[in-house]
Amino acid sequence: MALADPDLHLFLDDRDVLVRERLYRRVQPLRRDVCEPALAANGADEGTAIGYSSVMQDPATGQLRMWYLPHQDFRPRLALSANGLQWERQGLAMADAEFGFDNLALAPVGRAAGPWAEGACWVGIGYRNRGGSGLYALRSVDGRYLEAREPGIVPGAGDRSSLYYDPVLDQYLLISRRGKLGLPGMAPGEFTRPRLANLWRSQDLIRWEDAGVILRYDDLDDPDVEIYGMQPFRCGRGFLAFVEMYHKNVERLDTQLAHSDDGLIWHRTQARVPVLPLGGEGAWDSHWAVPTLNPPIAAGERLLVPYIGAGTKHGSGVRHRRGIGLASIRRDGWVSLEAGRTEGVLVTGPLPLRQPMVLEVNANVHSGYLTAAVIAAAPGPNHEPVPGYDAAGSRIEQRDAVCQRLAWGERTCVAPMDSGFCHLRFTLYQGSLFSYRWRPAD
Repeated sequence: MALADPDLHLFLDDRDVLVRERLYRRVQPLRRDVCEPALAANGADEGTAIGYSSVMQDPATGQLRMWYLPHQDFRPRLALSANGLQWERQGLAMADAEFGFDNLALAPVGRAAGPWAEGACWVGIGYRNRGGSGLYALRSVDGRYLEAREPGIVPGAGDRSSLYYDPVLDQYLLISRRGKLGLPGMAPGEFTRPRLANLWRSQDLIRWEDAGVILRYDDLDDPDVEIYGMQPFRCGRGFLAFVEMYHKNVERLDTQLAHSDDGLIWHRTQARVPVLPLGGEGAWDSHWAVPTLNPPIAAGERLLVPYIGAGTKHGSGVRHRRGIGLASIRRDGWVSLEAGRTEGVLVTGPLPLRQPMVLEVNANVHSGYLTAAVIAAAPGPNHEPVPGYDAAGSRIEQRDAVCQRLAWGERTCVAPMDSGFCHLRFTLYQGSLFSYRWRPAD
């Protein structure tokens, strides 16, 4: 299922909102689907820590394939799963058995990926800081073994890099840091918060355009915070991204959510609440919780988010304890608007109405209700609805659904208007509104 959807409206901010009263925005934390690692290091050839990993879903079978890196030798292994909960190890997964990486990320093959990617199932990138250091292009022809092409495809990129194939623009987005950035007058090796998110773009994984820094720490962050990594993906009419936040003074990493219209200008969600918080004291993921290097994976009405967890500090070296966990979230449920025991009201910005349109809501009103009125203009929350599309006729209650089509009595579509646009006025009581779709009728 493609996450890109031009008809989907999320509540990441208020840019598409004219009126919002008594509705409170909440970043939804990912739900941990297992209490312990779904895949833990085996204590033998894998040592005690599995590091950065990338999970791909076979489009033909739905099977999940995870290429992962044990800290013992940094040589890629492959594991298979039907659901992300149970994994079967397949052993070493590098064509050159002695070739190892600190970091790898895989993606689908783009339409303009070039001759080197022809015939491949997946392509990707891997960073190696020993024995020929640099960033390599990767491909897998048989769906198991990885082949490396050449080092230095992105000069100056750091050792923590993500990759995303954007099917809309047919290009790859690579986000990394620009090595260790110093300031003028600083001694060699002396750096102040060097980690920022820099973007490079390419169609063939070989030639890259440097788009510059797209996300950095700011005054809302603690003084020790750095942007450790960032995994973008299409969602709705723009992009979302998992942003790995490194709290340097305590050597812990959690994950926040960011959003962008174009993939170049990014904003983190309000209040900087983690979308993937750390586990509790003594938990296996109490010090490190960051998603694997891939977009969320559609699974029915939920999105699966495999993640890397650790119960040890960032600098633990050979004493690291890390594994792969599994979290998930309801589809299109990243941020909600919440109403309590007083009705909340939302009036949208202008929506197209040049043809019959359908309204679908993603909401949990098990304890309350939701209504939606169609209004021709929106000077305020009390404007009269269009006849036949009032709030009472659309009311739903005792429902929890990611895609609930609203109707106004017998009217299941909204008829076109001469002006070519309308507004919606939602009323919510004791419930959560996650998103809505305003799309052409079938």
